[in-house]
Amino acid sequence: MGRPLVVASIPIRSARDLELALSIDDADYVELRLDYYEKPEEIDYSAFRSRRVIATLREPCEGGVRGFDPGAKLRLLKLWRDLSIMYDVEISFIERYGGVDYENAIVSLHILGDPPPLERVKKKVLKYIDRAYAVKIATVPFNGYKAYLASLLELGDRVAVMPMAADPATRIAFALLGSRLVYGYVVEATAKGQIHYKKLAEIINSIYCSQ
Repeated sequence: MGRPLVVASIPIRSARDLELALSIDDADYVELRLDYYEKPEEIDYSAFRSRRVIATLREPCEGGVRGFDPGAKLRLLKLWRDLSIMYDVEISFIERYGGVDYENAIVSLHILGDPPPLERVKKKVLKYIDRAYAVKIATVPFNGYKAYLASLLELGDRVAVMPMAADPATRIAFALLGSRLVYGYVVEATAKGQIHYKKLAEIINSIYCSQ
């Protein structure tokens, strides 16, 4: 079981936030939460070419801030692919619109209400796991959510799971149990339970360096 990768997540609202994202060099990845930006299609992404960033235009139904035209999102996904920029795209978006290249991308599912049956989620994970960089499942807490997420980790080392809970210890615990990715914040949390990415990296590195 390898060391979980620390992602520094930053809401992008202005050119200043883009500059901040470019300056971060002590995280495994920097997530650009572009659903905070009013017109993400107008950003010049060439500065992020081949950099260790994750472009995310999160759908509102899965926790995103703004809704965007699906055609515009599809064009952005293609642009990021052409620039060798990793992106996070929802399973629901892939299955709704088709034609999405998710090779070495993060494929995600965010459970904000009643959880789907575990076996259904496992089938979705297995459908995408061979081509995706990671299949990420995030959920708000529900009765039995810890066992639910832990069972998903058994499907392989390309699975990332995280609870969107107030207690950051649970997020760290799942990282140590085998989640491929763990997210921290740069300026402000983009999900419950995040701690600052520097503190998160310090915790992760102290554990894995001592092994």
